[in-house]
Amino acid sequence: MIRPAPSISSEELAALLRDQILSGELAPGARIPSDRWLCETHDVSRGLVRLAKAILRSEGLVVTRQGKTSRVRPLYDKEPIDLTNVVQVETRMPTAPERERLDDRLSGGFDDGVPVFVVWRLDPDEPESPPKPELLPGDRWMLPGPAHA
Repeated sequence: MIRPAPSISSEELAALLRDQILSGELAPGARIPSDRWLCETHDVSRGLVRLAKAILRSEGLVVTRQGKTSRVRPLYDKEPIDLTNVVQVETRMPTAPERERLDDRLSGGFDDGVPVFVVWRLDPDEPESPPKPELLPGDRWMLPGPAHA
């Protein structure tokens, strides 16, 4: 049997869920509705639902673990980055090996869609040596703003 075209696209379904997340209707840590419920409610295929969730994962809004329910990304208290001896700060998406190292190091893991700060620091004990990069997850660290008087 040929299934009729879906009434909405994966981008439109992602937008509906994104609006619920950003408005707080789906709070940090809340379960995302099941694939089955989304399929039945919006008359779409499971593949389309998975594409919509992949969009939200890539935006850093949703966490999906194999064998577990998809959830809204939890919020972490953010620590300011110490800018002592910092030469440069970049932001980018981590490579696969960097993601694995961060996942092993962090409680709660390191998920898709989270950028990293690459903080290049001079070693005060070896001022002639090149700066060394330090990776800090963007969902747990922040650049401090200027002090207000």
